[in-house]
Amino acid sequence: MKTQAIGLGLAMIALIAGCGGQEVTPERLGAARQTWQRARVDDYDLEWTSTGARNVHYRVFVRNGEVEAIYSVLPDGREVVARPGEPKYFGVDGLFRTIDDDLAQLGSANPFGQPAGTKIVLRFRPDPTYGYPMSYRCDVLGTPQTRALDVRKFVPNPGRAIPPPGPS
Repeated sequence: MKTQAIGLGLAMIALIAGCGGQEVTPERLGAARQTWQRARVDDYDLEWTSTGARNVHYRVFVRNGEVEAIYSVLPDGREVVARPGEPKYFGVDGLFRTIDDDLAQLGSANPFGQPAGTKIVLRFRPDPTYGYPMSYRCDVLGTPQTRALDVRKFVPNPGRAIPPPGPS
């Protein structure tokens, strides 16, 4: 039992050290969102990945605050137009919504479908200038439920044109 507790403690330290950033709290997330809103970036290109249960890679083009195009980047580098049901989840505001949704899970009776008391670690690293989440980690310890979101590229005010899909 003691060995198991030590192993869990070491895993926690490695997990936290490995992803960096800070614990997600309503206050910290709110401060990052406030920085994002103050930056007033309505036109941007965003490239991000998600790993965990699903490994995906997207390039997102936002103009006038609206997601105008989403390209799914395939493992071989080709891009295809993605047409998700909820495109709003693919821009910066959507990344914040995803983190909000996960944070809300912590207050539920069965967070992430697990019994109350399950250790769940939520960490993120906001961009110091713009406030968008540069990285985010959700780990439900003792389960294979993990998710990592990483912004690979953020280009503010890139111009109005949206490039066609192609090799990245």
